[in-house]
Amino acid sequence: MKTTRLFLFAAALVLVAGLTAGVMAQGKAGAAFRLPPEPITPVTTLNAIEVTDGALGYDSQKQEVMFGYSFLGRTTGVYPGSFTLSMNCTPAVPIPSGTSELTGGSWTLPVYTTETKASGYAGSLFGTIAKGTMSWDKTGTKATLYLVLSVDGGTEAWDGVGGYATFTGTLFVDEKTEKTMLTGDLVFNTITVSPIQ
Repeated sequence: MKTTRLFLFAAALVLVAGLTAGVMAQGKAGAAFRLPPEPITPVTTLNAIEVTDGALGYDSQKQEVMFGYSFLGRTTGVYPGSFTLSMNCTPAVPIPSGTSELTGGSWTLPVYTTETKASGYAGSLFGTIAKGTMSWDKTGTKATLYLVLSVDGGTEAWDGVGGYATFTGTLFVDEKTEKTMLTGDLVFNTITVSPIQ
């Protein structure tokens, strides 16, 4: 009888030890394969209105270009302020279901903080359009925009910075106001302080 109890006790200990080792191994394996959380990219939302439909001209290859197609708007989120965007588009006239290339232009973003202790003008970011596209719908009145913006510099808090930002948005005609609007998100992917020359 004592031998049977001893045997059962030994078997129970082996079983408990095996389960404990299995749980610990799972914990270590789970920790080893656990991915770090994705970084949250700071987003600035833009709502803008067309201020000029540009001027027709020609590039060096004698293609028609709409120079200075411009928008003025308000930003909220990480960089609240006012935003200006001037684009050069080819072809000059939207083609339904076609794509317009953005062959240059410039942008500025004066930033105004809204914190109670330090509210007011914080400085500006500015730059040029590195590349971009406008993909038009079937009517030629609505487009999806994708821009890569070069951050060429800044003032005040952003003095001496450089880098890149992206803009993804939609260009459309507002039914109530019949004005051309531009909405979307600006993401400043890379901003670094340039070395002092």
